[in-house]
Amino acid sequence: MQKKQVKILLILIQTLLIGMQFLPVGMAASSTPGDKEPLSVFGMIHRYAGMGFSNNALVYLLLSCLLPILTAFLLIFLRERYNFGMAACLSAFYMLAAACFFTAAKRKMVDSVAMTGLHYFIILVSLLSLALAAWGFCICVPSSKET
Repeated sequence: MQKKQVKILLILIQTLLIGMQFLPVGMAASSTPGDKEPLSVFGMIHRYAGMGFSNNALVYLLLSCLLPILTAFLLIFLRERYNFGMAACLSAFYMLAAACFFTAAKRKMVDSVAMTGLHYFIILVSLLSLALAAWGFCICVPSSKET
């Protein structure tokens, strides 16, 4: 793969991460028994904030929206190697934040929300983004400065 292909693929993965925020990541128990309503990531963040963890929910809301956007913009505007290095760091941070949030939400909302398994896919896609950014960093030849 060439550097340009890696960059385009990383931008598409960041777009996918943003789009997955709207997919049902959990099923919430509703007022009628046996009926479950789907919860997107934003719905789960809202429920998590309603349980008294509003600061944690706000931090994850900001991270889940801004980190993929920031990663895509930095891939476009930074120079070679810097863009892939920053993308790798931001992807690792996003993966860690997503894993921590979904683990905490799963444990705190065990009675009211059943997870669909999409959260594992979100973490897997962010891991793929991290690996691809690291690959892009490795295929960029550092500029040799003669002293």
